[in-house]
Amino acid sequence: MRKSHGIYSALAVSYDDARIKSRRLLEADLDSLLSAASTIDSSLQRAEARTRRLLHNLKSLTAKTSQEVFDLARQDQLMGSPRDAVPYLASEIRGNIEGTARALLEILKHQSAQKAEFTAFDRLTGKFDRKSIERHDIHRVLMNVFYLFFGEFIERKVRAEVERTQLQASFDYESIHVCIYYLVENAAKYVAPRSDFRVTVRNDGNGLIDMRFDMESLAIRHDELERVFEEGYSGANAQTENLAGEGIGLYLARAMARLNGGQLNLIAGQPLRGSKYARNAFILTLPVGGGA
Repeated sequence: MRKSHGIYSALAVSYDDARIKSRRLLEADLDSLLSAASTIDSSLQRAEARTRRLLHNLKSLTAKTSQEVFDLARQDQLMGSPRDAVPYLASEIRGNIEGTARALLEILKHQSAQKAEFTAFDRLTGKFDRKSIERHDIHRVLMNVFYLFFGEFIERKVRAEVERTQLQASFDYESIHVCIYYLVENAAKYVAPRSDFRVTVRNDGNGLIDMRFDMESLAIRHDELERVFEEGYSGANAQTENLAGEGIGLYLARAMARLNGGQLNLIAGQPLRGSKYARNAFILTLPVGGGA
């Protein structure tokens, strides 16, 4: 039996006796399939788009990593005699210690971004095992991300502070590392120069840990409080300032939080007088777990 609905067509072939005897049963199967066709199609398109984005971003990050090295030393010299490559690179590094240090931090950041892309893709395609949820020190997880961005905050004269805490929460380390990575990357991109960026942590007494990311950053309209977490959406002010990205970071951050039984929410302030910035806060909430 063949049946069409809109742009979709379905063909059914059956060896089941009931469906051979009853055209109505086979037709009902086709109707069910056709009713879900648009949803299946959208899911496939979304999966293909994510795969394309993953490959594009990985290629871009690999190119950036190579460029960091070639900014320290000439590519033609490095690609010349294998015997001379190491002495040549060593001589370039000796004459540019500070530049080398910055390059190494950038390379570490690119590698962390690659890992975040892989992990997010992996988790969103169903490879999430709840057995990987364990107790972790919040401060350690935060600092494992923050050190990658301190250079950017210093360059913009942003006073970035992570509150010291001994609190713990239960989560899958890899996916929450991704969540925090995208939150800090978002802050580094949109935070106001010469402002404060502070992270505080508290136990709410009801089995949840709140990590609050307070910053003075590009204003977000109140009708965008949820939209900024949608896949592919960039805020109106970000577009106006030519700072719009792929609209994927906050979407992935919230998705990773939810995988761990947590939440990620935004409190957007009113624009400061005569400024394009506002006092905004992202709050990442995770279960304490472990009976604590």
